[in-house]
Amino acid sequence: MNRRDALALLAAATAAPLGRAFAGAAGDARSFGLRPDAPPEANAAALQRCLSASAGTTITIPGADADYQLSGRIVAPAGTSIVLGDGARLRWVSTQPGGSAFLRAPTNSALEVAGDDFRLSGKGQIIGPSRGAYVPREVGILCIGAGAANPRRGFQISEGVEFLDWGSHAIAVQFVRDVRVTHIKVSRCGYAGMQFLSCQSGQITSNVVGEIGPGASGNAYGISCTHDSLNYGDDPNAASNGRQAVNPFCTGFEVSGNTVYDIPLWSGIDFHGAYECQAHHNSVYNCRNGVLLQGSSGAGVDFAGEHNAVVSNKVTTSRMGGEPTTITSVPRLGISVNGGKVVRHRTIVVRDNVIDGYGDSRNTSFSLQHTYTSAAEISNNQVTNWRGAGCYSAYSDGVISNNDFGPVADPAGTSCIFVAVGGGLRILGNRHVVPAGGAMYGLYINSAADAPYVIEGNDFRSARVRQYAGHGGAPLSPAQIVGGRPG
Repeated sequence: MNRRDALALLAAATAAPLGRAFAGAAGDARSFGLRPDAPPEANAAALQRCLSASAGTTITIPGADADYQLSGRIVAPAGTSIVLGDGARLRWVSTQPGGSAFLRAPTNSALEVAGDDFRLSGKGQIIGPSRGAYVPREVGILCIGAGAANPRRGFQISEGVEFLDWGSHAIAVQFVRDVRVTHIKVSRCGYAGMQFLSCQSGQITSNVVGEIGPGASGNAYGISCTHDSLNYGDDPNAASNGRQAVNPFCTGFEVSGNTVYDIPLWSGIDFHGAYECQAHHNSVYNCRNGVLLQGSSGAGVDFAGEHNAVVSNKVTTSRMGGEPTTITSVPRLGISVNGGKVVRHRTIVVRDNVIDGYGDSRNTSFSLQHTYTSAAEISNNQVTNWRGAGCYSAYSDGVISNNDFGPVADPAGTSCIFVAVGGGLRILGNRHVVPAGGAMYGLYINSAADAPYVIEGNDFRSARVRQYAGHGGAPLSPAQIVGGRPG
């Protein structure tokens, strides 16, 4: 045991209640037979003995660049606390089927958490056997509660842990309350860095997640807060009170200060439905979709949550070092907060974000998008190097205000704000003033049948064709403006 490992163990022991101090001091996994030179099956058995005997105490995996090969599945009982010594590597050479079901199918999980109060920390690595490949159901750490009404409680991974090379997920968590994942790294996983389903009260902060792929069915995720949407529309609570559904959206998650990079197939930060969730101060690079805090998908596509926010994020199609994007597909969305046709996304704030390089010239995707939203606030965002519509709105009410639209990357079909149909919006104080790279239109109201909009204090002077346009690019009718004046 090196000096740092000894200090970590001593700190854990002295911080424990007096009755647990002696057991904590005996928590070196080597005393159960874990060794760098042991075969994978022997190390797996040794680590299982250690965890089974040490529940409620802290165990250490000594570091000094030690590489411990393992195989199969290891179960962590309630109260498990693991500290990885600096440079310790738990390296799975293989997994085995038969783990707990995740999304209705058994997993090949490496470490399965079977109780409350799980903790993993330290500057070591949890390494899978499947670098650069998608392997269905291969999960680094799996934790699943008994249901939304009976969740597990307490799941924490922190302080420098690094996950690499898992065929599907590094971390998969469902029906768990009080989740904290902070200051870790995840890379080179096949489908998702970390995914949380129907969880409550989470802090996902200051992590670095990237190089996720090749993905499956066109999807790959860095950080995802979602739910099992199978038959969701048939749940009797889906329309009336989705919080009481069998598979509800995540509630009370803060996703902040993370860096997510190189997921050109799909999404950097993703919410499939949410209640009281925030994505703020994140940086997203080279992801086909930057931040999606939307309604659900599949059988839940017509349903959304409420009281959410996307604030002070930076999303760009460029790579982290400034190199050109590797995204090749469209559509590509910067920030989207769409709701559902049955249950709209209610009280959603999108404020103070920087969105660079998004949208497409075919107008199938946009830098900012909100459809089927109520009481939406889209304000003080900066949109640069954009295509199509800078901000696209449909079937939404609320305010679009004080956004700044910089130069376009391609002027074809561009409008700073495109209101497709069915809006009840106030459009105030937005700006498009650039020395070059002007859009075709400033504000484009597509449907002449819509009720009048409040349009006041905007400055779209750099629009090449028209500052205010109606259907077909014709001048906007004064009948569609109420309570103010365009400029």
